[in-house]
Order: sequence, then structure tokens, then C-alpha cells
Amino acid sequence: MQNPRILRFLIENTNDETIKKHAKDKLKLTPLTAQERAMYQGIVNYKHIPGLGGFGEDIIAEAEEKLQTGGNYTVHNPEFLTGANISICLTKEFMEAVENDSDYELRFPYVEHYSKEEMKIYNEEWHNVGDVREWERLGHKVRVYKKIKAKELWNLINICATYSAEPGIFFIDNANDMTNAKAYGQQVVATNPCGEQPLAPFSVCNLAAVNLAEMADKETKTVDFEKLKKTVAVGVRMQDNVINATPYFLEENKKQALGERRVGLGVMGLHDMLIYCETVYGSEEGNKLVDQIFEVIATTAYKTSVELAKEKGSFPFLNGETREETNRLRQAFIDTGYMKKMPEDVRQSILENGIRNSHLLTVAPTGKVIAPSVRKSAA
Repeated sequence: MQNPRILRFLIENTNDETIKKHAKDKLKLTPLTAQERAMYQGIVNYKHIPGLGGFGEDIIAEAEEKLQTGGNYTVHNPEFLTGANISICLTKEFMEAVENDSDYELRFPYVEHYSKEEMKIYNEEWHNVGDVREWERLGHKVRVYKKIKAKELWNLINICATYSAEPGIFFIDNANDMTNAKAYGQQVVATNPCGEQPLAPFSVCNLAAVNLAEMADKETKTVDFEKLKKTVAVGVRMQDNVINATPYFLEENKKQALGERRVGLGVMGLHDMLIYCETVYGSEEGNKLVDQIFEVIATTAYKTSVELAKEKGSFPFLNGETREETNRLRQAFIDTGYMKKMPEDVRQSILENGIRNSHLLTVAPTGKVIAPSVRKSAA
């Protein structure tokens, strides 16, 4: 947090002493010089004189505040983590503690007391687990670093996110309840930097966006769904090709990317499309149209990936050593939290033919992107 006003707000309103201490440590007060104090006092002296000496009420109020605080607030280390893109994982247990106004334990592997062998295991395995609860279940030592009122931490997160756009929040348990990665024995441990794509260890973020503004028929004020379907199909095929064309810097990334063939097709230009269709954003009519659009995108993307599987084969992690094992993996895939929401014909086609890509949809923050019908970025 680099905003002095918000730091002062935290100091005045939080009941947690640790949060208060860190806010005070971050805050920097430069005392007024004698000349500055005399200047502000001279302005305030006009407060009860008709015409206020030509000063506006806001200027006088600011001068009073300067005299009251005794200086100018800034922050220490103003360049610290500027431009960073930070997200934090929130668990179901944390949100339950917030709702119940109870304490929450901040825990992490007890690396300070690990032996040389335990540290070796931590360095090799922690990134594959990424969840202190699972780490503890595996028998590794975990330390409670602090116990805090969950609501105090929740309020801190929300205040910082509101006034500095950091941190993002990621509900990791919800992600793991839904992810298709569960089908092939993996789980979500993190996201890409912007937070829109839940990722398994070493997974690769391969994004594209359909420009919905180009899908609107400006004459009829409707969405051209056939054009949308064709664009989605092209987008999925393009992204699948990107997987092979990408130069991977780490062998682990290459193995994971080629193994699960994950892509993330999303959208941009949603509001432009609604304007062209003369539909109000957030209205009942607008929400129904948006639901219809995203259903078409989702089903078309998965159907296209099934067709790709017929041509080129399923993603390798969905292929077992025997036909029986492959069938078991396919059944597990259509039984994930997300796939259970898919139409039955899509699920059955995957069971019969497999699917080329483990994941297909990601809505990234594309508000500043200007592009033709499909935008591609791969990392």
C-alpha cells in the first residue's frame, strides 16, 4: 500500500496490532518547517473574516489539516513492489472464519526447523503441493506464524484492493472443485500473474480473446451467432497450434503444456457488443444475452476440441496405457465439477472420442486490448 491516506485510515480503524504496526512503519511524516507552519496559519486566520481573504473553503480546510497533522505524509520505500501483480489464495476455511467472526491461523511449512533432508524434500516438492493443509497431511512440519481475526485480514485485503487494485483474490478451493485437471491426477496450485487462469504445477498460460464487438450485426441490432461459432472454432484451432509453436524455456513447462494442451479462449468488447445491440449492460435482457453468448462460446469450444481430438488425438494426459485406462480417464474428465455443467451431448462425445485440450476457456482482463476478431498471447 503506497497511499498515505489509506495507511492512516488503517491505523485509525483496525483492531489488529500487527496491521497497525506495519501501517505505521510504512507511513512517513515530514514535519512542517517554521515557514510552512506560518504560511498555513496565515491562511487559517482568514477563516472567520468575510470573503475568507480570497481563499476557498477547501484550501482553508487543507491548511487546518496540515496544522493538525503537523506535517506531510508520504511512505517509506515508495518504489517497493510498484507495478507488481499480486494475488492471494483464499480457502473455504478462511471465508468461514470471516463469516463466523473467528480467528484464523496463518500457517506455512516450518522451514526454519527443517533438517537438511527435510529441506531437500521441501525444495523439490512444495511447488507441486502448494497447499499447507495438504503438506501437513503428508506428514511435514507446519508452523502457525500468527493467529488473526479473519475479519481484520479480510477488511485489510478489501481496503488495499479497493484503493490500490492489489491484491487480487483467488478462491483456490473453488478452483479445485471445478478444474478438469483433477481428472488426470493434478490440482490447481496457483494462477498466472493476472489471476484469471488457475494452473497446475508448471502449466502454461495460452490466452486468446474473441472480439464480441465484431459479432454484432449493426443493421439488425442482434448477435451473429453463426459468425461467433466460426470465430470460436478458429480460435481454438489457432491456440492448439500455438502450443506446438511456442519455444518453452523450461523442460517442465514444455512437458506440462504438451501433456495437457491447455488453452484459454475468452472475450473482449462485451459492452461494445451490447451497445451495438441496443441492450443495457446489467439489465435482465442484457444478462440473458450475455448468458446465451457465453454458453455458445463454451459449447462450441469444447465441441471443436473434440473434433480436433478425432483428427490429432486427445491430449496425452488423457491417454492411458490400455483402452480400459483411457476410458477411466475420460469418465473422470466428464465427471469434473466443470464438465458436469456441460450439456450431455458434449460429455458423451468426449467419452466416445476424447478431447484435444484439457481446458479451453479463460476470461482475461482484456479491457485495454484493441484487436481484430481473435487476439492471441502465449507465454
